[in-house]
Amino acid sequence: MNRTRNPRTSEAQSQGRVPASASGSGPQVPPQAPALVGCVLTKNEERNIRRAVTSLQLATDAVVVVDSESTDDTREIAEDLGAEVLVRPFDTYPAQRNWALRQIAERYGDVWVFSMDADEWLSEALAAELRTKAPTLGRDADHYIVKLRRRFDGRILRHGGFGVTWLTRLMPAASSTYEGREVNEHVSVPDGWRVGALDHWLEHSDVDSWDDYITKHNRYSTLEAQARASSDAEGANVTLNDVRRNRTLRRRWLRERIWNRLPARPAIRFIQIYFVCAGFLDGRAGFRRALFEAWQEMTTDLKTSELKRRER
Repeated sequence: MNRTRNPRTSEAQSQGRVPASASGSGPQVPPQAPALVGCVLTKNEERNIRRAVTSLQLATDAVVVVDSESTDDTREIAEDLGAEVLVRPFDTYPAQRNWALRQIAERYGDVWVFSMDADEWLSEALAAELRTKAPTLGRDADHYIVKLRRRFDGRILRHGGFGVTWLTRLMPAASSTYEGREVNEHVSVPDGWRVGALDHWLEHSDVDSWDDYITKHNRYSTLEAQARASSDAEGANVTLNDVRRNRTLRRRWLRERIWNRLPARPAIRFIQIYFVCAGFLDGRAGFRRALFEAWQEMTTDLKTSELKRRER
């Protein structure tokens, strides 16, 4: 049930100019700036935001929630938990993430940021690792990747190519940017940057509501189709040199250089996940995930073809 919007969320905040907890205008730097800040992007995430924020509070000095004008109780729950809430109308994921990094850098100074989505949370082991590592961040690496453990249809996926996914989630706020791709965006890695790896799991739960999940991924397929059409028009933009420097880009390179050129991709995707990568070992969840990935590939293909026809 929706509640009356918190009076701290002013008209200026709704345009993404000031944080929800600011008493004056413009960014405010706390007297003792934190070393590590957690950041969560949200849009109608009242089911998940409590778990995400409370897990970050085990490891970070402050938590910032960047909300895309939620109409449910997401912002109120986050504020009640002690998180700072910034509101910005959504345009693209990289724009939203880059805006969040700039706001955190302006507000907290030279800090590190652990960025995650609302349907993710830190494992206890990862929270402890971050607490231990916070004072020495940057000594051995310029950013850090973390392994994602996926839950789908009530089960941890250990097969089908979903057992381990490495993502860049820990980075310095002031010097990090996300590339401009509209979906499946990655942090840009300058030449010479050192990449470190965290040892423990970031947890992820894909499905809380099938209706919400299908709606969300229909939107993702639209964004992916736009990115794919743009990449086909401009040429693949991930090089082997990029892959060598940042292993999180390995799948991107394979997708742009090889996968997008194959025929019958939806059928190939199902066979790859369910049979070649042994997704059948994950039981019903593995079968459903393989079907869903094939469906996602088909809808993306159809939307990409439609976009290309319109551009002719």
